[in-house]
Amino acid sequence: MGHKLLVLFFTVICIPGLYAVSLVPSRNPVPIGSNVTINVTDTEPIIIGLWLFGPSTLFMWYPGDVFVGSGHQNGMELNSTTYQLTLPSVTLNNSGLYVLDALKPRARAEIALDVQEPVSNVTAFVSATNLVEFNDTVTFTCSANGSPLWFSWHNGSSTVTAGGRVELRNGGRELVINSVTRYDEGPFKCLVKNNISNTDTIQMKLNISYGPDLTMTVWPEKPAYISGTDIFLSCSADSKPAASFYWMYNGNRLNAQGPSYNLTSTTQDRSGEYTCVAQNAVTLRYAAVKNMIEIVDPISAVTVNSASNPVEGTAFNLSCNVVGPVDSIHWMKNGAYLYADDTITFFNGNTTLSFYNLDLSDDGHYKCAASNAVSNMTSEAYNLVVNYGPNNTTASGPHIAVVESSVTFSCSSVSRPQSEYSWYFSGLNVKNGSVYVTAPLSKSNSGKYTCMAFNSITGRSSSASVTLAVYVPVSNVTVNKNNQQPIFNEPFTLTCSANGDVEHIQWMKNGMNLDSNDRINFTNNHSVLSFNPLTLSDNGQYQCVASNAVSNMTSQAYDLEVFYGPWGTTISGPLVGAVGSNVTFSCSADSNPPSQYIWLLNDTTVGKGPVLTRFLSSNGGGRYTCMTSNEITGNSSSVSLELTLRYPVTEVFVNAGNQQPVFNQLFTLSCAANGDIEHIQWMKNGTLIHPQNGTTFSSNNSTLSFQSLNLNDDGHYQCEASNAVSKMTSPPFNLMVNYGPWNTTVVGPSVAEMGSSVTFTCRADSRPHSQYSWFYNNSKVGDGPVYVTASLTNIGRYTCICMAFNSITGISRNASLDLNVIEAIKLEVIPDRLIPLASQSLQLTCNVTGAYNSLHWLRNNQNFEPSDKVTFSKNNTTVTFKALQTADDGRYQCVASNPVKQHVSQPYDLAVVYPDAAVSVQASVILTALLVLLIPALEEWL
Repeated sequence: MGHKLLVLFFTVICIPGLYAVSLVPSRNPVPIGSNVTINVTDTEPIIIGLWLFGPSTLFMWYPGDVFVGSGHQNGMELNSTTYQLTLPSVTLNNSGLYVLDALKPRARAEIALDVQEPVSNVTAFVSATNLVEFNDTVTFTCSANGSPLWFSWHNGSSTVTAGGRVELRNGGRELVINSVTRYDEGPFKCLVKNNISNTDTIQMKLNISYGPDLTMTVWPEKPAYISGTDIFLSCSADSKPAASFYWMYNGNRLNAQGPSYNLTSTTQDRSGEYTCVAQNAVTLRYAAVKNMIEIVDPISAVTVNSASNPVEGTAFNLSCNVVGPVDSIHWMKNGAYLYADDTITFFNGNTTLSFYNLDLSDDGHYKCAASNAVSNMTSEAYNLVVNYGPNNTTASGPHIAVVESSVTFSCSSVSRPQSEYSWYFSGLNVKNGSVYVTAPLSKSNSGKYTCMAFNSITGRSSSASVTLAVYVPVSNVTVNKNNQQPIFNEPFTLTCSANGDVEHIQWMKNGMNLDSNDRINFTNNHSVLSFNPLTLSDNGQYQCVASNAVSNMTSQAYDLEVFYGPWGTTISGPLVGAVGSNVTFSCSADSNPPSQYIWLLNDTTVGKGPVLTRFLSSNGGGRYTCMTSNEITGNSSSVSLELTLRYPVTEVFVNAGNQQPVFNQLFTLSCAANGDIEHIQWMKNGTLIHPQNGTTFSSNNSTLSFQSLNLNDDGHYQCEASNAVSKMTSPPFNLMVNYGPWNTTVVGPSVAEMGSSVTFTCRADSRPHSQYSWFYNNSKVGDGPVYVTASLTNIGRYTCICMAFNSITGISRNASLDLNVIEAIKLEVIPDRLIPLASQSLQLTCNVTGAYNSLHWLRNNQNFEPSDKVTFSKNNTTVTFKALQTADDGRYQCVASNPVKQHVSQPYDLAVVYPDAAVSVQASVILTALLVLLIPALEEWL
């Protein structure tokens, strides 16, 4: 059907009853030049309708025909069945509002179509790429064709947003970064897009120079360093391009470049401020960091001295003498610190401890402790002993003595040091010394004896006295019984006799004074002692003591023993006896003299004496009777017991079968015995054991079971089987629980020198003892607890493995130890001249091969140090004598240390030669050299 152009003007009347119609474009927005279809959905057949573009009509249809409106453009099509509108090759002018207006039935729908130009010709450039941090500003500019356009900038994977130092200008076309930093290097790119396309530029990267930002590291890091310490200073700078470095000491530039500066074999005069300076040649910036290094000599000696003797009640000073720089001094007494109080004070920087007034409580061991930043040292103890006295002088000795005897007087006093003593009698000096022993005394020796004590240090003296009186003694004191017999319940007397002047007699029983009572009395000035009558309580040792003012004497003891009995007859012995064994009965009665004994078995005499022993046959049972009698008192008494026979227990032993006692496993012991067994009990190490956790008994106690053996179960186990007449204990079963190996360890050095051999020892806690095997690099190299390596030939780190194995428990355990093999040190001392001439210089060089940690020199086996005449090189390898003297003669050696040991060179013997002797020495040396050259030639010729 053809299309007709129709220009119509419509008046749209809005009436109720419109139904819903939807318009769906094939795409929107739409690129220029593409085709677009606007589809109509959800509609009923439209009898009459129009397509409008803005105010212009594109198409109108009604039954039987379609008209083309004034807004129609070439190529536009209408599908009269679906009412679909097609726009070919759209341009920007095709953008606008498209309306479907249905007149019958009534409906209306519209859609805004957006035709856009794709993004193209995207370019970007940057104002500069070589920049300096914080100094420069950079501008990125982006341009493109297309509509509409949106611009965005990206730094790597992040989107750049405005803020702070960052600005986005001209709708985002320009990116401005003010005061660039090192983090602004990019890469940057510009992204341009609209609703239908997007394109980005190539990446742009900035080269931003920055720094230096400087840090310094000191190793080791300490507040102060002991002289001789090696100190390593290093600087690092965050800088682009890389910074250059130089070093300063106390503000003065050193001849040192680079990021590190090392101080070796430091001395105290190298303390100061060390500065690292870094410079960036592009940013023209400098950075400096400082570190104060303090190097201090250690304290080498501390002693305590005094200038006077310490005397009680006087002032006294102790001095602390320190060799080396000192920061502080503290005093100690008996290990506790001292502080100033009302008895002591300190002055001269605590070097002097002053006592105001010495007291005995000041005795003790005094030390002073000196310290500086790198060392401390405490003196040997000064033993302060305060001298005093003499005080409390006393004289001791007897006040009474016997004629012709000698007496001893003693004198003592509290004094330090000990006092000197002198004795005086009747104004005359009779003895020097603390003890005075007199000659045999007479009556004329009675009187006062005086002791004088004197202290030669304190200059003080004191005296004390003893008064002596001389007398005649008592002698020949005895006790007699006058041929009487002491019979129970009869009277009895004892008599005391003595020579000399007896002033008093005292009786004693068993060493205690005896007093009279209703049975005992004394007569004839206590010389006669009477008992009426005697009782058993009177038994005992009786003595009499005769005395006067100057002496006393005690008689020999008289042993009074009262006869009586027999009383309380008893019999003892078993009530049950074992057939085939001996039985012993004992009979006793209280009687003096002892009773006589007769034994009866069922009224038949079978023995005499207090003990009856019989072998028990099958008819050995019955009633046993003991009869006692006293031949002096004529009394007798008897007692009996009944003996029953039984068979004994025999052959008791403990059996473990074929078990092995292994830690943490089940183990059983059995008790076996012959005879009538009534009871079994178990013992460990002689002590009864009872059921407890892990240990059980069978119902008749014949079996002892350990549910899980542990080491506490070790011991000697016995079982005891018994009945009414006998018991027997088995021989001990020695239970030793096998275990291990546990706690396997390897002991040996961790560092060794090449060319040496090393001994490793392997230990493990095990029963029985473990078997040991040694492995290196998974290969077995030895057996036994000790492994000695061959000579070590290679430098490096090695691992030695020991395996411990217990053949009973079947368990093995490993342990290992790392060994670091280092190069051995070789030393040689080399002089710089053949003949050491007096007043000339000499240089000794220590030629060292192998790595070492420290090097020092010995002279005559003593440490050799620099002086004003001798200097050492920085690394101590060279010793220089400025002007030789004979005082420099000696044996010189150098000593180098590594982690293994110290190595000492062969000695160089220095003997300084004066110029006058140099010619002969030189001639001798030349002659010796010629001989060394000629002797091999002569030997070859011969």
